[in-house]
Amino acid sequence: MLEIKNLHKGYNNRPVIHGIDLCVHQGEIHGLIGSNGAGKTTLLKCAAGIYRPAQGTVQYDEKDIYDNPEVKANVAYVSEQLDFINIYSVAGMAAYYQNFYDTFSREKFDDLVERFGINPKKNLGTLSKGQRSKLNFILAIAQQPKYLLMDEPESGMDAESKAMFRDILIEEVDREQIGVVLSCHDLADVERMCDSVTMMEAGEVFAQNSVDEFMESVQKWKGILPEKTKDDKRFAMTVHAASRIGDLSEFYTVGEREESERILHKLGIDEYSGQQVTLEEIYMLLKKIYMQGKGRVSDIQEEGGVKNG
Repeated sequence: MLEIKNLHKGYNNRPVIHGIDLCVHQGEIHGLIGSNGAGKTTLLKCAAGIYRPAQGTVQYDEKDIYDNPEVKANVAYVSEQLDFINIYSVAGMAAYYQNFYDTFSREKFDDLVERFGINPKKNLGTLSKGQRSKLNFILAIAQQPKYLLMDEPESGMDAESKAMFRDILIEEVDREQIGVVLSCHDLADVERMCDSVTMMEAGEVFAQNSVDEFMESVQKWKGILPEKTKDDKRFAMTVHAASRIGDLSEFYTVGEREESERILHKLGIDEYSGQQVTLEEIYMLLKKIYMQGKGRVSDIQEEGGVKNG
């Protein structure tokens, strides 16, 4: 298990992440989502043992990663920076990795290179951004780590390659029980791949839960909203408007579904139907609530299943 407790890290006396808690089991894919500058890369680099935090701990299987080569050997980190030794070929890079990682599987490397359609004789300096991203991922998987940390691993990949990346990652997690943490801006992919998610903004976690529980804790509706209700304050806290076409509005509620419907009925909102909600919509809604500073994220934890960071 990867366990991060009360993690703080900054640069030049400027805090970047503060008070981060995170727990990821082997066999689980955990997604980090947030806007640029939210602190995801810093968190991943602390988790990889590249940065030492100002406060807090990072442990794998109850062992600290810092100054511990034995633990680091079980952790692979895929950086968003696609830096390679450009004088090497693809196959030459594999040989280079074999010199550093006792667990490196050349058989697995060759298989994945073939599946992704990369020419092993090709010089690294001639690879496109998408090919470099694929090679970065292949090298990490071929290390056969217990834990895999990835920062925007799909960067530059086309749709077909992204689908293959998702399939291979899920295969490896199921077969090898790898614990995965990945940062990704494509929330549709996060929804497809991840078991659980941490939502970050300005160096803080504002929501954290399993994907299934996130999907259950936010509801999307289409219906007719009254111009005025008997309890405008309760209406403002309960109903989060999204869009309006004519008399029909799309809106969200947060909490347990039955309780949300009970409140809607109490507010006089009876003409509505449930709609399919996506993780992206949930993220945007919870971020909006967090940024507005209504204190609703802590309320969500009490009323319906989204854990406050």
